[in-house]
Amino acid sequence: MKTATITFHAAHNYGSMLQAYALQHIIRELGHENRIINLRTDRQKRLYSRPFAPKRTFLRQVLHNVLYAPFKPDLDRKYELFERFLSDELSLTEESSSLSAIEGANLDFDCYIAGGDQIWNTAPIDFDWSYYLPFVETRKKISYAVSMGPDAKRQVSQYDRIKSYLSSFSDISVRETGTKSLVEQLVPGPIYTTLDPVLLLSKNGWLKYFDSRPLIKQEYILVYVPGAGYKKRVFDIAKELHIKTGLPIYTTLYAPQMLKYPYVKKYLAAGPWEFLNILINAKLVLCGSFHAVVFSALFEKPFLAVDGDKDNRMRTFLENMGLMDHVISGDNIAAKVENLYCCDFSAASRFLERERKASLAFLKHAIEK
Repeated sequence: MKTATITFHAAHNYGSMLQAYALQHIIRELGHENRIINLRTDRQKRLYSRPFAPKRTFLRQVLHNVLYAPFKPDLDRKYELFERFLSDELSLTEESSSLSAIEGANLDFDCYIAGGDQIWNTAPIDFDWSYYLPFVETRKKISYAVSMGPDAKRQVSQYDRIKSYLSSFSDISVRETGTKSLVEQLVPGPIYTTLDPVLLLSKNGWLKYFDSRPLIKQEYILVYVPGAGYKKRVFDIAKELHIKTGLPIYTTLYAPQMLKYPYVKKYLAAGPWEFLNILINAKLVLCGSFHAVVFSALFEKPFLAVDGDKDNRMRTFLENMGLMDHVISGDNIAAKVENLYCCDFSAASRFLERERKASLAFLKHAIEK
């Protein structure tokens, strides 16, 4: 069948691009054609524009340029690596900038798939109603592992509109229990919970697609916080880890606040493949990111999920995997680290194998029925 996917494929975010890659790869492995609807709104392009491109008031832009100037070559390289991943690794339709542009594109596919990632979370600046597939009138619509974000209830003001769009979906699967509970209130079931697309590929499956030889030639701790790249609590914990272990801290993101942590090293010229390389070769991963947690568990890397019990997405995943002991929400960091280096992922691995089969069965059935 000819299938089309719509997702956050063009966000310069590691998890977003890698889950888009994984879902397209798996759909093709199931024997179907697939292209990603290349929606790149003006808002999203501004959000992920080339470094140092004017997008602030004059004084804020000057300050930004001064603070980021030492890292300009690496930041330019990072931008190019993300754009190269888009052009080289994903099969896309012609670019559209809005819902009306998609409606005028005369797309012709047998099945349209919304998913995965937080595309049904109306809060992000690059959200667009296109992710609910309102432009599809006569063809099959399904969703796969869609998320409404850390707190699905924030969509309350949009319930009626969301309900009207979801009522025409033939099959719906979501990524976590919070999203499932909300969708079940809006439309008749069954509503399924399926694995995030990146988990449809095994550890060895991922290793076939990128060079895993270490880019960083020493032992280190990776710290990863999405968005602005900085959260004081996470970096305060990183400081304690650095003192306890003596290991340098590396991050692939930069914010000026990091300057007060002189032991934090930056590897900024990292696109999606480089990020996976840095993650799988880390001694320990400290993160406040759903996809960093997921990849750490998949590659069986010692990790700490900062406040993972407070984020519906991370909590659902860690509970299902039996990995809630990797959550750090208090101050007992020393004990956590001692236990992590001898962590056992065998139960989590068995869970993944079982759920991977169920998730693939859902996707295959939803597309082909």
